[in-house]
Amino acid sequence: MKRLLLLLSAGFVVLAAMNFSGGTTGQAADAGKAKVIGYYMDASDDYYKAAFLVFKTLATTAGWQVLDVVGQGTAPEQVAAVENFITQKVDAIVVVQNSPQTTSECLKKAHDAGIPEFHISHLPPNEPGLAGFSGYDFIEDGELAGQSAVKHGVKKLIMIEGKLGQGSAAGQTQGFLQGYKKAGKDIGNLLDNVGVKGAGGKDLQVVFWGSGGWFADPAKKAMEDAITSLGSDGFDGAYVQNDEMMTGALQAMEEAGLDPSKYWLGSSNGKEKSWDWVAKGETTMDVNQCPTLEGDIAFQQISAYFDKKPYKKAVFLPFTPFEKDTLDKSKMIPWILDDYMKKREANAFDHDINDPAFRVIPAYQ
Repeated sequence: MKRLLLLLSAGFVVLAAMNFSGGTTGQAADAGKAKVIGYYMDASDDYYKAAFLVFKTLATTAGWQVLDVVGQGTAPEQVAAVENFITQKVDAIVVVQNSPQTTSECLKKAHDAGIPEFHISHLPPNEPGLAGFSGYDFIEDGELAGQSAVKHGVKKLIMIEGKLGQGSAAGQTQGFLQGYKKAGKDIGNLLDNVGVKGAGGKDLQVVFWGSGGWFADPAKKAMEDAITSLGSDGFDGAYVQNDEMMTGALQAMEEAGLDPSKYWLGSSNGKEKSWDWVAKGETTMDVNQCPTLEGDIAFQQISAYFDKKPYKKAVFLPFTPFEKDTLDKSKMIPWILDDYMKKREANAFDHDINDPAFRVIPAYQ
C-alpha cells in the first residue's frame, strides 16, 4: 500500500492524495459531477485505516471520489488538511480529529465555507459546521471490561491506557472504574486519583498505571516495567485498552515466563486475532468495537445529507463484549475489509443507521 503523507514546508502543508485500496484519487477540480469527499486521519493507525477502507469502498460504489490524507498526530496538520479541502471545494469533509480544540477551529472554517464536516472515532465539539458523528461510547466500553473484572474477582490491576489524557482512553478508564462502583465494590478514591499508583479501596487497587500509545511496542515496555516492579504475584489482572497493545503485553508476559491464562486480561477492539485469544484462554475478554462500522455509518450519514433526507446526526454504535463461553464468531463484526463487506451483504450484523441499536446522542441532534 502506498501512502503520500502530509509534507510540511515553511509552516504550510502540501496535500497529497493517499490510496489504501489500489485505485486512484483525483482532484476535486477534475471531479465533474461526482461528489468529492476530503477524508483526514490524525495518524497512520490501523483503527483509522480500517474505517477508511470501508468508507472508501462504499463511496466508490456510489460514484464518489475520496481525497484522503494522513497526518502524524499534530494539530497544524488537521487544520491545514481542512483548509486544503476547502480550497479544493470538496462536497463534504470527514475528520478523525487530533483534539476537540483543533476541531473547533476546523468546524468554523468549514462552516464559513458552507461545507459539511463529519467526524468519526473521537467525539467532536457540538458546534456549527458539524454535520455528523459516528463512534463508540468509550465509557460504556470500559464499563463492560470492568464488569468482567468484577466477575473474575480482580483486586490488583495493571492499567495500560491508550494515550494518557486522550478522551477515548480516559473514557475507558472511567468506565472501567465505574463498573466496579456500580457493582457496589470499594474502589476508594480511584475515580479522583486516576494515574496514581496504589490508589483504590479494598476491592480494587490499580497497582501500576502505564500508557502504550495504542501500539504494541510501547505497551510491551509498559508491561515489562509492571512485571519488573510488581513480580508475578503483584497483580491478578490487566486492562490493556486495545488489541495492538495487548499484543505487546502478551509478548512481555511470555518473555517473563508468565502464563497469561492465570490472570484476568481484558481489552477492546475485538479484532479477529482477539477472537482466537479468548477462544484459547490467552485473554479473558474483549469487546467487538469495530471501526469498520464507523466508516459505514459515516457513509450513510453523508448519503442522507446529499439526498436531503433526515438522518441521525450523531450516534454511538453498539458493542458486543465476549468471553470464552459467550464467543460466537459468526456474529462478530470483522475488521478485515473483504470479510466485513461479505458479512454486511449477508446482513450478518446490524449496519443500518436506522436500527435502534445505533443510539442517538441527544445533545447533538
